[in-house]
Amino acid sequence: MKVCVSATLIGSACLFPSSSVADEPKAPGTVKQLWADVDPRKDDLGAKVVREWEKDDIVYRYITFHVGKLKGKPALLAAFFAFPKGAKNLPGLFHLHGGGQRAFLHEVEFYAKRGYACLSINWGGREMENAKEGDPNTDWGAVDPTQKNVPGYFNLKPGDNYLDPFDSPRNNNWFLLTLGARRGLTFLEQRPEVDADRLGVYGHSMGGNLTVYVAGTDSRVKAASPSVGGSGFRTQPWPVLPLHRPQTLNGDVKLFEATLGFES
Repeated sequence: MKVCVSATLIGSACLFPSSSVADEPKAPGTVKQLWADVDPRKDDLGAKVVREWEKDDIVYRYITFHVGKLKGKPALLAAFFAFPKGAKNLPGLFHLHGGGQRAFLHEVEFYAKRGYACLSINWGGREMENAKEGDPNTDWGAVDPTQKNVPGYFNLKPGDNYLDPFDSPRNNNWFLLTLGARRGLTFLEQRPEVDADRLGVYGHSMGGNLTVYVAGTDSRVKAASPSVGGSGFRTQPWPVLPLHRPQTLNGDVKLFEATLGFES
């Protein structure tokens, strides 16, 4: 019998499928194992429109949707979504902002004017553009994959802001951000304005990193364009780049490379 040995849940899915009552919990050792029991479509998104407006035949929405329960507490993402008024079955674009940035209105506007439906999530949690008092924003609940927790991007160890009580790739910010972004893909594919068979993802810098994680773990992505991020091999020396310094990891380097290294 498989059991969950902690309160770490994605919806109702057990994140320790390899554990039994008598066994110690075991961390996933490959990309496939890391994502095997995570279904980004399973639970209701609880999507809500905070505000909607129109300008020059473009519909804009400030929205929120649920990532799921993480360590027993709900996690919520805010985002901007835009599309040409009256349009149906458009290709959907998914924008992932860079470090220190936030969801961008100009991104969703730029592509909506060119015939796309575009979503920009606010994964970093900064105040949304043109936010009004009382507007909901991104709230990761019991975990923190934002830049307020920088060590989490190269961490596998357990801690207050992390999911597993043992060394695990789930104790890494990139896992949590990818989980949230994949829920964003679910939001896109469920919109009547979007053709679910034509989804693309793009981002720059940290958004480029996240683009690789999302495209590499979700077959719904048909096109991906990462820039200045996601090249891989960050824990290893590069002889052709003598100034490159391998990243120092808090945890098992081989486990990180096999589950979260971009090259995997």
